[in-house]
Amino acid sequence: MKKKKEREEKKHETSPVRHLQLELQKLRRELRTTARVYTQRLEHELVAATDALARYAPAEKLTREQLHRVRDFAIMMRQRRLRPDKGRRKDLRRIDSLISDLRPLIDNE
Repeated sequence: MKKKKEREEKKHETSPVRHLQLELQKLRRELRTTARVYTQRLEHELVAATDALARYAPAEKLTREQLHRVRDFAIMMRQRRLRPDKGRRKDLRRIDSLISDLRPLIDNE
């Protein structure tokens, strides 16, 4: 009896269906990890942009060029068209693009 059970278990383990199930479980874990790390990276870049803005001098002391740059960034942020409730990759790409557009703000402190 015991040998028959062991044989059935081994047969189940080598099944292509079981292999696919295991791979899908691994993919699910990788998706969660990737999404978490990706979100953390974007949030880190947003914090860096916010910190860079905080280090800017008061508006009265900024040059005309700096004021225009800040205004342009503000307009760009205000005009974003996102629908986060839909959970689309398109929105993630837009967010990533907006954050990467802030890179000059961080680099030109």
